Amino acid sequence: MVTCQELQELNLSKLNTAVTQWKQMLDKLVILADGGDGGINAADLERKANAADWKGDNATVTKAFTTTTARQFDDMVTEARSIHKILEEAHTNLKKHQEDLKTTIDTWAKKYVYIDEKGTAMYSGPQREVPGGPKEQTSQEEVDQAAREVGRILEAANETDRIAARALRKHAQSKYDFDETGYKGLKDADRQQGIEDADAMVKLASKGDGMTDDELKRFNEISKYHRDNPAFAERFATKLGPEGTLEFWRSLADPGRGRTPDPDGDRAKILAKVQDNLGITLANATRVDTPEMQAWKDRMIELGDDPIKAKSGIPSAPYGFQVLGPLMTEGKWDTAFLNKYGEKMLEFERKSDDPVLGGPKELWENRFNPAQLSYPPGGTKPDSDPVANLMEALGHNPEASLQFFNGSSGKGDDAMSNWDYLVNKDGEGAREWPTDDDGKTTGFKNLGHALESGTLGYAYDDKDPSVPPMTTKEQIEAREQRTALMDRVVDHYKTSDMIDKQDGIRDSLANMAAGHIDSLNYSAANFGGSGAHNGRDDLFGAERNHLRDFDQMSSTSFLRALATDKDAYETVSAAQQIYGSSAMAGQGDDVGDAKRIGMHSIKMHGMLDEVRSEAIGHEFADVKEDRNRELEKQGEWRKFAAGAAIGTVAGVGAAVIVPAGAAAAIAVPLAFETAGSAAETHFGTQTIDWLKENEFDNTDESVAGIDKARQDGENNAMTPLLNWAQSQGMSEDEIYDLSVEAEREYQVGNGRTDTDNSRGY
Repeated sequence: MVTCQELQELNLSKLNTAVTQWKQMLDKLVILADGGDGGINAADLERKANAADWKGDNATVTKAFTTTTARQFDDMVTEARSIHKILEEAHTNLKKHQEDLKTTIDTWAKKYVYIDEKGTAMYSGPQREVPGGPKEQTSQEEVDQAAREVGRILEAANETDRIAARALRKHAQSKYDFDETGYKGLKDADRQQGIEDADAMVKLASKGDGMTDDELKRFNEISKYHRDNPAFAERFATKLGPEGTLEFWRSLADPGRGRTPDPDGDRAKILAKVQDNLGITLANATRVDTPEMQAWKDRMIELGDDPIKAKSGIPSAPYGFQVLGPLMTEGKWDTAFLNKYGEKMLEFERKSDDPVLGGPKELWENRFNPAQLSYPPGGTKPDSDPVANLMEALGHNPEASLQFFNGSSGKGDDAMSNWDYLVNKDGEGAREWPTDDDGKTTGFKNLGHALESGTLGYAYDDKDPSVPPMTTKEQIEAREQRTALMDRVVDHYKTSDMIDKQDGIRDSLANMAAGHIDSLNYSAANFGGSGAHNGRDDLFGAERNHLRDFDQMSSTSFLRALATDKDAYETVSAAQQIYGSSAMAGQGDDVGDAKRIGMHSIKMHGMLDEVRSEAIGHEFADVKEDRNRELEKQGEWRKFAAGAAIGTVAGVGAAVIVPAGAAAAIAVPLAFETAGSAAETHFGTQTIDWLKENEFDNTDESVAGIDKARQDGENNAMTPLLNWAQSQGMSEDEIYDLSVEAEREYQVGNGRTDTDNSRGY
């Protein structure tokens, strides 16, 4: 493994010399093999040997030796060309990796982030309070980001080193012969190595549950190497076959007859990694466009409702849907496959729903097929519900998710939209989601993940998300489809009761609200249907940003239902602060429009703050100290990344990335049109600085009370407006008038979501 220090100190001069010398050698061998300098060459020798009139033993022995020797020169050229190409590309790649590492280390050093010889990142600068120190200390989020960037570079360098070294070792294996085939470069070498490894892994997989722990670890190691190698994935999947794939995991996960791995044992931990690596391999394979893989996918769909029996002969057997399900929770599976597979699964489930035999819970948790198929058992992943597994797969494929929720299952009178079946819990014919032993439905969290990817356009757990571009016609159509799906989400989940019925989905709904905060603001600015006449479209850039009106009352109700929860409130409030700030900056020198958008943002904050105050009042009415502590946290929602960075992509592709809820991160859209315009103004800089400086510190034990909480909420709302006013050079009188107007707007927002004036305090 190449370490950070080794890559930094790597002397590439010897490798560069080897590249030059092998090029010279190649040129000489080409002349010896094919001619070109007028001298003797192997091609002429072979032609003369074939044309000569050989007699006796010479006709067989000597002639064969001569022609074989001549052909060896062709093999020499092939091997030399391959070695030269491998060395040349290795040098090019390693040089780039080395330069990338230096640039990354230098960039982060300016932020007082030190990268040690192992690639570990740590803050190394003076504290904020030290005279002459940085205005703000680099956040842990930024330090973690630095470590990820360095890790990606080292991983790429190791990949280059591994592929090149293996390719060169293969050429050196034979002492007395030359290779008839070579490599066209590192990519080709990676492909061929992937095929070789896939064949070896298929042979190993034939042992099923007879694989030792060391062999399983070897499988994990090889699979990890080839996570981005479609040749490995396709070869493994097609040689194992659909039936073999299901039997392999069925056998490993639960061989039966007392041999099912101990849930707390070492083998179960190894199998958890096998499950992930096998799932990623199969997901990659489904995206390979070959007739063989298409046949594999078609057959896998057919096997969904077939019982997959263990080789031990146990009569009970889970369905194919259940066996493949746990493997679908990782990786990005093919879009068309997910939709066809999902349609078949829902049709099968709906047909199996019986008043006597029961619905999905009884179908998938039948006591006659209690196979342990997901590892670690009882972990965060869905266990026996393949529909929840499917939702997790859709959560990693935004295109598939969008199509799926616009699709349906069943034919004719039995047809039902997937949205109505999966989302509309109380609708006629809707799915009765299985519950676990404590009565909770873990599948709703997976449903939320699928809706997140479908509405946001990136995987729900993407660590570096970005707002999808809206440049081409296809991209714009996809944006409109995402906002149409979000419209359905807003309309459906507009009461706390509806959200609470699907326990576990709230975090995802908050993330969706943050990702569509632009359309929610646009929708809320339509009091009494005035949006068509008050310049709202131009103010928010509705056409340019392809916003959608979710309906004013639905949007207000949706935000009110979300903001009762602390985490959801923090996520949406952070998004509102960021979007409102950028929307003001986007108005440029138009003071009137900047003021209007600022007042609207104030109103949005008033709505959110009022809802959270009510919820806390209800929850802590009888416990004053706890109530006040929670109120203080409401006022200091600044929990999102202190290291939040403004994106550099022009237009609405620019975003601030913030941690939110259970997701890795959310890309909050910015409203300004020119890349960096908000960050480059005094207003924008001051606003972002304030957000960072006021990051919430959960070690603060002070109890501020409800008045302090209200004050903090008002400060959150007013900060962007005051910074803007100062950047405009407004006088004290003008700022006073502005604050009076802002207070009115904040109270209007309070009033929109005030549902209970007697809240227990």
